[in-house]
Amino acid sequence: MRPDSQPPPIEMAASPKMNITCPHCQVRLSVMPSQAGNAIHCPSCNGKFQVPIPVASPSGASSFGGFSSQSEVQAFASKKVTAGLCGILLGGLGVHKFVLGLNGPATIMLATTLGCLTVGACLVIPLFLVPVLHTIGFIEGIIYLTKSDEEFYQTYAIEQKEWF
Repeated sequence: MRPDSQPPPIEMAASPKMNITCPHCQVRLSVMPSQAGNAIHCPSCNGKFQVPIPVASPSGASSFGGFSSQSEVQAFASKKVTAGLCGILLGGLGVHKFVLGLNGPATIMLATTLGCLTVGACLVIPLFLVPVLHTIGFIEGIIYLTKSDEEFYQTYAIEQKEWF
């Protein structure tokens, strides 16, 4: 090579992409590694989910299993039994939703139940809403307890599903 000639330019390699599957519609997506751990919307179905964080396997390869780090899933899933029992026992008061950090729906349930009990003393019609709210809480409590930890985390921590 001559001293006055320059080496050929180095081409910048394209940033590697992660291939993941939307848990809602099963469409294969390609995302940047920097998006790992972030919540995104699927361009196909508009479902919201968290991009999995790569997990190292014993062989040294990395995989994209799970929805998040296992400690995050377990920490949030520890609320599952508390929220489920509160839903079953105190359903109409919305305590189970407060446990999950869903303060908007929890406030609606609490205010409606207390309002119906207060106004219901004078009127019969609002008293019919109290058993309806308790039934909603009861059903949600059972739903919480029957979900796996990963489903519970995905539904109530990532998607923040408020009702049923």
